[in-house]
Amino acid sequence: MAFLFCTLTKYLVNLIMKKLLLLILTSFPLLSWAQFTVTGKIIDLYTKKPIVKASVFLSNTTVGSSSGEDGSYTLSNVKPGQYDMVISAVGYETFYRTINVNKNLDIPYTELTAKTIALNAVVVKPDGEWQQNYTLFKAEFLGASSYALECKILNPEVLDLTYNKAKQELTATSSDYLIIENKALGYNLRYLLTNFNKDYMNGQLYYQGNVLFEPMKGSKGQMKKWYKNRLDAYQGSIEHYLRSIVSKTTAEESFKTLRLKRILNPDRPADSIIQAKLRLFRPTFSGKIIKISDSLNFWSAKNRLPKINQYLSTKPINIDSLIRKTDQKGILAITFDDVLYVLYTKKKNDDSYINLPLNAPNNLTSLMSINAPYAFFDNNGVIINPADIIFEGSWGTNRTSKLLPVDYDPHEKDKQAGK
Repeated sequence: MAFLFCTLTKYLVNLIMKKLLLLILTSFPLLSWAQFTVTGKIIDLYTKKPIVKASVFLSNTTVGSSSGEDGSYTLSNVKPGQYDMVISAVGYETFYRTINVNKNLDIPYTELTAKTIALNAVVVKPDGEWQQNYTLFKAEFLGASSYALECKILNPEVLDLTYNKAKQELTATSSDYLIIENKALGYNLRYLLTNFNKDYMNGQLYYQGNVLFEPMKGSKGQMKKWYKNRLDAYQGSIEHYLRSIVSKTTAEESFKTLRLKRILNPDRPADSIIQAKLRLFRPTFSGKIIKISDSLNFWSAKNRLPKINQYLSTKPINIDSLIRKTDQKGILAITFDDVLYVLYTKKKNDDSYINLPLNAPNNLTSLMSINAPYAFFDNNGVIINPADIIFEGSWGTNRTSKLLPVDYDPHEKDKQAGK
């Protein structure tokens, strides 16, 4: 086979490459336009009888439905990709299933298990403590953007909030769906929060859950505002970036990807040594005079040195070198040893990342550190396991108030207007 390729004429090689390029360029739009249907039936695990009015939705989308009299359901207009399907019904345990949609999908039966009612001890917490924790939770969960001011959690009583003073950690879950009204983007969200952890000591936040987006109905003026805000939230987002990688249009979509190398500062001793020296050479008092030794000044200067030195290469990275195909259709992998420094050149830096290298351009800045051999994502720009990537900068500060459904289309306004 290799020999046959080597004997091809230059003309034939060029012809094949052009056809291959055409195939690649046309495959992505076709994939993005394709929409499929997911059908199935929901029954009781033991009685095998159909369950009526069970809620069925694909997490992080606007796609949802409920089961009919025979337990069947239909989810329409599903874009290709991997989804978490969530099925819930009164009196039954919530069911989760991961599905990969690249064609019409029929799921014969989903069996739900009846809930076991347990009488647990009721723990009454001081109202002031809960309210303080709730204030902290809202700030982290909804975010600090202007959009957060137009968000309201309608049923905060379903939240279970705990603050560990020793660890300086705030944790939260919800016993039922949080109903969130987002008047900035024009969505009502049903968010089942399964894990929330804010580590104030290390400045890290992680949360996950399943959410259904329900578009609001509004006047022409409200719709115009929502279209504008949704597009603003989308442009420069991680979903926008990953979709541009899939379609090979990062440059056209105004993204620039650079390499940021971080190394420990060799001039700064370990924290344990610095703190021990600061205690040893602490100020002394002679009457009303405070004596500060040269040694204390020396170790104080060491304490002010940055722990990490950063070096930013302004030469753009070839994105293709970062991406790997997988054995699953519609799923790609990204890998990188250093930090990906991503600029969105249509927007200026919003101060979400202030530790800028001296040679950094003044553009919207986001950082990605991949802490696994590979991080997987689908054609919709959805990261399969969010824990595989640590975000800083703009992507690190985005919260629920700027969250868009996976099936959001940046051209929705033009399509509605018939353009």
